[in-house]
Amino acid sequence: MHCNLLQLPAELLRMIIEEVRLDVVIEDPLVIKPVLINHSLINWSGTCSYFRDLLAPDVFKSVKLVNHEKSGSSLDTVAKSQHNVHVKELHFIGSALGDAHSEEAAFSDTEKIFPCCVDGLISDLQRFPSLERLTLDFDYESEDTDGISWPEYTFAEEETPEQVLEAEASVAWRALMSRTYSALSQNRSPHFKHLEIRNLIWKDVSTYKDAAFHDFLSHIEQFTFSIHVHESLQGWELDRSLIEKLDVYFFNHLASVTTLSIKGKETEYTWLDASIHTPLALKVDQMPSLTTLHLDLIFISPELSDFLVGHKDTIEELILRDCYASTGPETDIDNGIYWSQLFTSLCSTCPAQLQRLELVYTSVDSLSFEDILFTEEFKDMLPILLQDSKRILFPYAIEPNGPDLPLQYCWEECFAAFLKGEDQRSWDRLAGLVQGNVKKAGKSESKGVKVSVSVLQMGKWGCTEPLEIFPA
Repeated sequence: MHCNLLQLPAELLRMIIEEVRLDVVIEDPLVIKPVLINHSLINWSGTCSYFRDLLAPDVFKSVKLVNHEKSGSSLDTVAKSQHNVHVKELHFIGSALGDAHSEEAAFSDTEKIFPCCVDGLISDLQRFPSLERLTLDFDYESEDTDGISWPEYTFAEEETPEQVLEAEASVAWRALMSRTYSALSQNRSPHFKHLEIRNLIWKDVSTYKDAAFHDFLSHIEQFTFSIHVHESLQGWELDRSLIEKLDVYFFNHLASVTTLSIKGKETEYTWLDASIHTPLALKVDQMPSLTTLHLDLIFISPELSDFLVGHKDTIEELILRDCYASTGPETDIDNGIYWSQLFTSLCSTCPAQLQRLELVYTSVDSLSFEDILFTEEFKDMLPILLQDSKRILFPYAIEPNGPDLPLQYCWEECFAAFLKGEDQRSWDRLAGLVQGNVKKAGKSESKGVKVSVSVLQMGKWGCTEPLEIFPA
């Protein structure tokens, strides 16, 4: 028996569309950093005008743009059509293939690297009136030339303003970043509110200093960025000047931001003053309306503590994912702090709006049961664990000694802090305050305190489910 899809009720068709949208998503191999594309929906929408109109909100909800003429022309067609109202997410992928010392046109042509049709789209995002989120993602490949890796050669040296301009005029991938941000700055009072920058390149861009770019940033309400570190590099080989200027280039101008998300790199944790760390430039007077702070792969520091204390009247959610403390004789850190110092500082201000507190670990494979089971320190910890199976082993760590190496845990510091108990007591006080705020607000399971137990919660070996604590 055959069923004519055109005769099915609209509600049933929407259910079928939802299943296809969720289950048949594959990667587009033509994009350097693959973007998830649902080709089944695209092919379905091409069967007839009825399904094209019906599926348009799903097909055009999230679109990608690459710095190629063909990609720009294709999206320009969408912008001129009635389907432009369906575009809510735009993912721009800027790529420059080749070697830094190569004469290949793909690398050296600073004009073709950013076609006019792409420039026209980025500089006038009002053409997508329903746009909510813009993601910028710069990617490139590299090869060795005469034994020199071009990213290492390129990233390791600090540049003067004149050298930055010279590089943007002669090197394609530098021109690509400059022209992308310049085009973006043409959007006066942007209607979309979420800007994400993936793989932030550790080099200056002249546009970062422009007043037009700063004005653009002042309208953004959600700002997300992650930091690019090439796999062959360590922190001491990088030009730290850009990260240290993030306040001047970005943070000082995020006047409307309510949500800030920062992600480090597995091979380059940030936020501490040491030879292989790069401090971030968060200041108390930045982002006065901040309500949510999400940190991923970050070392805690006094600056973070001060920043949170300075936002005690607005901060509602604090999520720390795979974050670590680093202090003690095993490190060369000058400004490391204990977890208890961070928790106590925040708790002492009584942040009345804080209703979500999460400490989550997803990359703790090396922190195994066998590492500590037969140590003398574990014998001292055992009586405490028998009394309180929910006791947390707060992680202390240092930067790995080389690329592609795992984080090194400071076991002596972990054990000493556990036995001292101040980390736990300060966490309990802060968690209690948050639970009280949730209760006062009349909320339940949508907010609260979450601790990833895994192997960090000593009485829950092998458990992968999070422990969630909510007020009764």
